[in-house]
Amino acid sequence: MAKVKPLLKILASVWIVYNICALMVMPNVGSYFGRTASKFVGPYANLVGLNAGWNFFSPEPAHPMYLKVVVNYPENEDGSYRDPLITAYPDPESEAKTVSLTRKREWAVMRFMVMDPRRLRQIFGPWLCRQYPGAESVDMEHVIETIPLLDEAVLNREVNLLEMSQERRYAKASVHCNSSGDEESL
Repeated sequence: MAKVKPLLKILASVWIVYNICALMVMPNVGSYFGRTASKFVGPYANLVGLNAGWNFFSPEPAHPMYLKVVVNYPENEDGSYRDPLITAYPDPESEAKTVSLTRKREWAVMRFMVMDPRRLRQIFGPWLCRQYPGAESVDMEHVIETIPLLDEAVLNREVNLLEMSQERRYAKASVHCNSSGDEESL
């Protein structure tokens, strides 16, 4: 009988720890850790009703997005063309030079502008024309760089994350700098 008590304590402790693990894993079975660990606790959790999901962990990170801007210049007097200026808004190179409040405003403006492509043509395009004097036209394109899912990154460890990333293009607009924007039509 003296040998049975320590064995019962050990088994009860293991059962309690296993239940706590099931309680921690099953509410967020959609996460990477949940999918990995669910094969060990899933059958038990399904049997006793601990398989309800709560999704209390943070979501996937946001995909980086920006406006690709191409500033086109007119033909020179000698018949040659000036190379178009290709940049982005918000400019990723100015990140180290700009305070974070200004960066947040730039991101907010960019997101607001791409919600309706008319805003790109009627507000943002004329503003860019004023930023680049002498420009003939400005082409804008909303670009989102996708971040690979954690499962995909784990399966392809030898591949660089930047190589797995894909660019998705959405809103597009072109503005001729000679014409004026019409905010009234928004």
